Amino acid sequence: MSDIGNKWLWPTGELGRLARAMRVNETGRFSDGKNWTDFLVEWATGETLMWGNRDLAIGKSTNYRTLSGYSVLGVESWDKPVEPRIPLELEEYLKVLKTPSKPTKPLPEIRYVNYAMGGAIVTRDWSPKFGALTYLRGQVEDYVAQRNLTSKPFTEDTLHVIWVGLNDFVTAVRPDYDPKIKSLPSTLDYGAWLSWSQTNPKDLTGGVGVFPAVAEIQSLVETINSSFPGEADKHHFMVIDLPSVYNAIRFMEGLGESKWIGQAEAIDPVIRRYNALLESLVQKWPAGPDAPDPARVHLVRMSAWMDYVSENLATWQLSKKAQDKGVRPFYTPGLPPQPKQDPTSSDMRRRITTSDLAHPTEAVYGIIARYFVSQLLANGYTLGRLTDDTWPDHAPFGNLPFDVPK
Repeated sequence: MSDIGNKWLWPTGELGRLARAMRVNETGRFSDGKNWTDFLVEWATGETLMWGNRDLAIGKSTNYRTLSGYSVLGVESWDKPVEPRIPLELEEYLKVLKTPSKPTKPLPEIRYVNYAMGGAIVTRDWSPKFGALTYLRGQVEDYVAQRNLTSKPFTEDTLHVIWVGLNDFVTAVRPDYDPKIKSLPSTLDYGAWLSWSQTNPKDLTGGVGVFPAVAEIQSLVETINSSFPGEADKHHFMVIDLPSVYNAIRFMEGLGESKWIGQAEAIDPVIRRYNALLESLVQKWPAGPDAPDPARVHLVRMSAWMDYVSENLATWQLSKKAQDKGVRPFYTPGLPPQPKQDPTSSDMRRRITTSDLAHPTEAVYGIIARYFVSQLLANGYTLGRLTDDTWPDHAPFGNLPFDVPK
């Protein structure tokens, strides 16, 4: 859901599209337009990756798919338009180029890179889908390698966002452990499971269980800290849990696909156990030399938020439908011959899933991003121009709750 064009360029991505096993828009996103990270970039900086037309959007996104000197975003003030519009007439454009400009101060900058790969899984003890799914560890290894090659070391605070697991439990249908295994802990306390894995290694089975997924997240967070020990005190982590499968049309009785509806009853409890174990990890991170400071690692309960949104779709101007095939992104701002007004109806845009019945639409991604920003601020952070003071005035649906009502 976070991929800005990584998967579709891989051989397995191209094969998946040919086999109709994977559906992305013309910029490589699993959306009818933007995904939630695109909103985050726009709100934090005033820049947009989805602008102009297909080629410009792909080109700009490329700068932020790997860490380099180009992975920098200028932070505009809120009164500036998103991505300056290029004059449409050549003569007018030349006049602008010849007009002397007043000296301006350089914009504040933030580095941004998005390694998300559609179809990625977190567990490494199996190779489902004939090896077509990549691993989260590969993304972390790329980040560490590229960060080591940067000419300018990181000297300020760095926020790492981890959202993974749906492909393990939904795409690849990873089951949980058989409760008949007598040695299994009777609790969802992560510490108890960690002790169990160390004393009962023979009961660890490849391709089974939620514990290995959460254990891998612990390992990867600590890998980042150990890779840059001098900067570990400036590392921050936000880990997002998984929404229920019942938020997607594919799994809804009477609307979805019979194959997936039948599996939903088995998948959803596994996801909820994963979420509970993930929460336990974040709340009581095991001590160790590379463990993150408790004040710098946070859980975003996206599961509870999306359950709330799903129960109140009309409030968020959403409808329990899937989009038709062929809905294209609407670029804002766009360049000719892109339409000036969105040719797709509001009713179509504000459906909850794209035509694949599984991935959120741009409208839903905006609500996901809105909640992430609210949690970011609630945990004491600022990001670019996003602060406690600015967000209430610029957040979409500013009159609606920013967290699950109690």
